[in-house]
Amino acid sequence: MSSKTMSSKATSSDKSSSLKLAIKDQDDLLVLSSLLQDATVLIGDMGYDPDGGQFMMVAARYWHDDQMGHRRLMGINFDQIKGLKRKGFSPNDRDDVLNLLAIQAEDDHIDVIFAGAAMLRLECDAIRVYAADLGEGWSTGFEPKH
Repeated sequence: MSSKTMSSKATSSDKSSSLKLAIKDQDDLLVLSSLLQDATVLIGDMGYDPDGGQFMMVAARYWHDDQMGHRRLMGINFDQIKGLKRKGFSPNDRDDVLNLLAIQAEDDHIDVIFAGAAMLRLECDAIRVYAADLGEGWSTGFEPKH
């Protein structure tokens, strides 16, 4: 299996390639957002470590090739996080699944936007995000609807 380390303009969606990304600016974050559009995230697979300044989550990213849809787990670590605000869901609903729509950054925060008006606001001074594929992907007959 090949491994790709990219700091910007990542575009690979080949299920045989394993992505490793270091995101440090708006352009890089746009690439990550496009890779994670339509990903599913189990609320129980999110965690915030205020002492370490890190927010982590695992997302099942989606892509479609000529034959069918696929999903692959990706671990995402947001570093240098000073605070966290949630909207539209409770961390106690650990078995609920959120559908990721986009990740966007402003001067002092990163918003992780989910369907159904759910959102995370990660307060930070800089964009420092690390993401990597975890394991092999799988085929799925379920396609995102929007």
